[in-house]
Amino acid sequence: MKKIILGMTLMAAAGTFCSCSGFLDEEPELSQSNELTLAKYDGLNSAGAALYTFLQSCDWYDGQFILQSELRGGNAKNPVSLPGSGRYRGDTQWNYTAESTSPIWAYAYYTITWADNILNNLEGKSEAGVTEQDWNNLKAEALFFRALCHFDLVITYAQPYSQGRDNLGIPVILVTENGQPARNTVGEVYDQIVTDLTDAESLMADNYTRPGVSDPTAVVSKPAVQALLSRVYLYMGEWQKSADYATKVINSGKYRLLSGSDYLTMWSASVYPANTEIIFGIYGSKKNSYWDDSGWTHLPWLLDPAGSADVCATSDLVDLYDAGDIRLQLFTKNENDNMVTKYSGKEGGSPKETNIPVLRLAEMYLNRAEAIVRGASVSGVTAQSDLQAVAGNRGVAAPQPSETSVFNERRKELFFEGHIVYDLARCKRDLARTDFDGVVNKDIKAGDYKWAMPIPSRECNANPNMEQNPGY
Repeated sequence: MKKIILGMTLMAAAGTFCSCSGFLDEEPELSQSNELTLAKYDGLNSAGAALYTFLQSCDWYDGQFILQSELRGGNAKNPVSLPGSGRYRGDTQWNYTAESTSPIWAYAYYTITWADNILNNLEGKSEAGVTEQDWNNLKAEALFFRALCHFDLVITYAQPYSQGRDNLGIPVILVTENGQPARNTVGEVYDQIVTDLTDAESLMADNYTRPGVSDPTAVVSKPAVQALLSRVYLYMGEWQKSADYATKVINSGKYRLLSGSDYLTMWSASVYPANTEIIFGIYGSKKNSYWDDSGWTHLPWLLDPAGSADVCATSDLVDLYDAGDIRLQLFTKNENDNMVTKYSGKEGGSPKETNIPVLRLAEMYLNRAEAIVRGASVSGVTAQSDLQAVAGNRGVAAPQPSETSVFNERRKELFFEGHIVYDLARCKRDLARTDFDGVVNKDIKAGDYKWAMPIPSRECNANPNMEQNPGY
């Protein structure tokens, strides 16, 4: 697997180090060897900019990673009132095979190897005009991406942490080299993620932002590192640590919950407004070479009734909202189908670019509320006050806190952001669906082998040490 990743990464690098243009004012270029590029700060910094490239892929945050979670988790289905393009027709039924599984394996490991190339070429570097903090910021940025990629991989291809640390995880790749690694355990993967993120937190300057960007929320910051740590600790059941890191972000004063029209317009903003809910998001740009197929496979087109309209919301989701909840305005009716307008796209021609949130403030309040319900404590804060902070800004009253009510509040707030199936898995909740048009796998029991998607067959075929998940 390392051999395949290494070869493809180096072949792709020259084309993709300059493909993150759109949110960068200056576009990095790579026209020399890998060794020369990674020898100097400017080359390493350009490699750092390239780490953002794949996130906008339709196979990752701007498409399949998000929609597969929603379709599997009961938030989404295929519309009846519109024909669609034929895409996303099997995800609700969980009929995955090693030949038909999540595609993020390749893109996440490409990004990991790029991050490793940066990290393994930083040691002992010094250069006139480059401060020690500059080097540390770059290192922290690469560590964040390595952690995010390993996290997205382990929650997709392995059983949740709550089912046991010793289950098969995914390979932890810290050095780009030829090899055929076996899978690490789930616990080992999470331990590495935490190590990378805590190291990043200690290294990154409080005010760091990547120079030359048009959207500061589209690049890694210290609060983004802390927010991802809150999420990771939540998945690990480390309730106090999750609450503490959520509190760091909330108390930073850099973000605020929105209400009314500000909340609604946030989703279609060309640039996420400063001092709002977005901690870290993906800047959608047609200039990104991974804005695949000229946009026909990305979220705005896939959800729009005027586009291919392949996916809509289930009544199981929409019926959770109380009258007057402003989040209901992010749905529109097409006959009996609830179409989702959360990613209506930026201004411009169709298909449209869209920004996609990865980490935002509402999740931090919900993380902390859940952690408190499960035993954490934070001075001056209750689960009820955190739930009300989110619900009140959406125009409704919060429920009394419990594990179930917090789960439902997460479902209402974070819908179509890719959380639902992973929340079900980590909470060991059965999937039970009412609005379901499939023929098999309507309900999935907690602990079923299907919660871990199959490893792509090409990886198992190329690497004799790559063990396939049970059941496939």
